[in-house]
Amino acid sequence: MTVRTRFAPSPTGSLHVGGARTALYCLLHAHREGGKFILRIEDTDQARSTEESAVGIVADMKWLGLLWDEGPEAGGELGPYFQSRRLELYHKYIQQLLDENKAYYAWESREELNTMRTAAQAAKRDFVFRDPGYPDADVARYKEEGRTPIVRLRAPDHDQVVRDVVLGDVLMPAEKLEDVVICKADGFPTYHFAVVVDDHFMQISQVLRGQEHLMNTPKHLAIYAALGWEPPKYGHMPLIFSMDGSKMSKRDKAKVARAAARQATKERGEQGYQWLADAIGIEMSELTRFMKKKSDGVALAEAIAQEVGAALPLIDVSDFRKAGYLPEALNNFLALLGWSPGDDREIMTLAEMQELFTVERIGKTNARFDTTKLEWLSGETIRRASIDRLVEAHDDYLGHSDSPLAALSADQRRTLIALYQQRMKTFSDLDRQARFFVAAPTEYDAKAAKKHLLKGDGVANLASIREPLAAATWTPEGIDEAVKTFAESRELGIGKFAQPLRVAMTGSAVSPGIGDTLAFLDRDEVLARINACLAHFAA
Repeated sequence: MTVRTRFAPSPTGSLHVGGARTALYCLLHAHREGGKFILRIEDTDQARSTEESAVGIVADMKWLGLLWDEGPEAGGELGPYFQSRRLELYHKYIQQLLDENKAYYAWESREELNTMRTAAQAAKRDFVFRDPGYPDADVARYKEEGRTPIVRLRAPDHDQVVRDVVLGDVLMPAEKLEDVVICKADGFPTYHFAVVVDDHFMQISQVLRGQEHLMNTPKHLAIYAALGWEPPKYGHMPLIFSMDGSKMSKRDKAKVARAAARQATKERGEQGYQWLADAIGIEMSELTRFMKKKSDGVALAEAIAQEVGAALPLIDVSDFRKAGYLPEALNNFLALLGWSPGDDREIMTLAEMQELFTVERIGKTNARFDTTKLEWLSGETIRRASIDRLVEAHDDYLGHSDSPLAALSADQRRTLIALYQQRMKTFSDLDRQARFFVAAPTEYDAKAAKKHLLKGDGVANLASIREPLAAATWTPEGIDEAVKTFAESRELGIGKFAQPLRVAMTGSAVSPGIGDTLAFLDRDEVLARINACLAHFAA
């Protein structure tokens, strides 16, 4: 049988890195076995699904290089690949189950279900809904009240065993199996029903997904059995946690933004958040809801963070794209969150991972998202990449960030990438290190200034090197030669002039070689920065 895997995100927000790992594993497994990888958009949640999110997920997948064999844009014979376009198929099989008395209409209101659930909790027992039997008189009354029923599948009367290729056999006792909802009151199928129908008709042979879906699998097996279909193989992968042991959640952004808003308000001496609402241009009522944890809007969290200068945690694939990570590095890192190739190898291309990947080597232990390791791996990936690849990736980064380096020409950016290839870990790291190439420093690092300017003859050396630089050949080699010759004439080491120059040019004592650094700036700019530095420390 041809191996066919699928990644089926719901377009209710941006692509989470946990979802990206699922997609990666599905792709690696399918292609390792010579099979097909399918992308399917599960957009039956009409209240939360948006076209914008679907477009964003597709874009993030493309950026990662996780290209699908069938799905949106790619097409395929077993589509359409949006669930909202497959309603006729779902309704056919919902009706079949009703006709066979394997499913039934259920009439409880949301409030009634909540009351039943609360009573079960008070009695310290699980809430398991089973067909209560509806007298004709009650059904007639429900219809008169204008109620719209949902459809539930009758639960099997025997235990369900999930034969999991990662976790082994997992038992779900019969008494814990409820009559699962397969069609909502709005006429749309539930996730549980649609996913089974789609996996069957798209001939999915292997379902790989996170362990948070494990308790859904007995429900899916019950639907497969009711329809008389053979289920695929299942594998539930370890969860991904932050380093503090908490689940990586988009709500973390809201949490950090709230704390930053409170701190900024305290520092300003404000009595409330009206100043912040005015600054970011929203109604105070909306900000109040957010601060009281009644909403967790990502867009609002990002607006607050930008206003108060806070760094939000990276959660979604788009966050890492904006932060300047190479997709190769992020894929490599995600692959190692729950899987290993069986040796000490850590740096791998997508092609190498595909050759090495086996489901049997997926672990059972939850993984920790170690950002320090990700940064290390990102730096190593950058150092191994060609300049052409880095330039291409940097062009993409500029389209998704507010990088100060966007003001430079393409040739200048290429030069900077070459200068910093061995120094940077991400493109946002490059922004921080190379910002001085775009804007002259207005402040000087106190430690660097004390060591290289205020101690000894630093200021005098900076002043004396100005004239030789004004006459130098303006190339890296010409500048290096001018500084070297002048230092030798004074019987001093080159560092006595190079370091004061670095502080004057960058505001710190760190930069690429002094010739490369000065040559990137034009001569007039270098002389102007020397003058500004001398004036600053003469004051």
